Amino acid sequence: MKRLHFITQAKGGVGKSLLMYLLALKHYQNPNYLFIDLDASSFTSQRQLQFVSPKQFRSVSLLDERAVLVRDNLVEYLELISTSPFSEIYVDMGAPESEQLPALIEFDLPLREFAEELGLEIQFHIVVAGAGAYSPSVEFLKKMMAVAGEFKIIVWQNLSSFRKFAELSKELKENCQLMQLPFRQFGDFEVGSYLGAKILSGTRRGLSLEEFETGPRLRLKRELHFNISHD
Repeated sequence: MKRLHFITQAKGGVGKSLLMYLLALKHYQNPNYLFIDLDASSFTSQRQLQFVSPKQFRSVSLLDERAVLVRDNLVEYLELISTSPFSEIYVDMGAPESEQLPALIEFDLPLREFAEELGLEIQFHIVVAGAGAYSPSVEFLKKMMAVAGEFKIIVWQNLSSFRKFAELSKELKENCQLMQLPFRQFGDFEVGSYLGAKILSGTRRGLSLEEFETGPRLRLKRELHFNISHD
C-alpha cells in the first residue's frame, strides 16, 4: 500500500516547506520516494528541492484557467498518483490549498473509502508555529481533527518560532499528549547564528547535504538523525 503524506497548515509562513526540505534531504536517495509541491502561490519546494531527481519530484497547481483554486482538482490528481510506482509520497501543500482540505473532506469526498479503493494510506503532517501564528495554527489542527480524526495526524512543532514562547511550547506538547497525537519537533535554526544562517540560506538555494560547508552539514545531519528519523 502506498503512503501519502500531506504536509499542511492553513496559516502561511509556519515552516511547511522547511519540513519538506528536511524530509527530502533524509529520503531523496531512496527511489521509492516522490516529492510533490502543491503550493501554487509560491512553489517554494520546487526551488528548495533542486537536488532531488526530476523523476522523484513534481510541481502541481490546483488552480483553474482563471487562477481560482478548485479543491476537488486534488481528487483527480490523487487518482493519478495512485498509479505511480512510488510507495512513499510527500506533498507540500500551500496555505490556500491547506485551507480547503477540511471542506474537501467534510463535504466533497468520503476520504476513507476513497483512500481504500485507491490503495492509499493517508497521513497528515500538521505544522504548528509559535508567536502570532500559534492560535491560527492550532485552530487549523482542531478543524483537521474534527474531519480527519480517523487518519493518522502528526503534529510538527517548528522550534525556531517557539524560542521566546516556552509556555506555548509546553502547552502544545501537553495537549498533543492528552489527545494522543504523535508530536515531533524540527527546525531549531537561529537565523542570527552562523550555523542557522548558513542552513537557512542553503535551504533557500536548494543545496543538497553534501553541498553545505562542514559545520552546517554536520548540524543538518544531527537534525535529520534526531528529528526526522520517525516519519
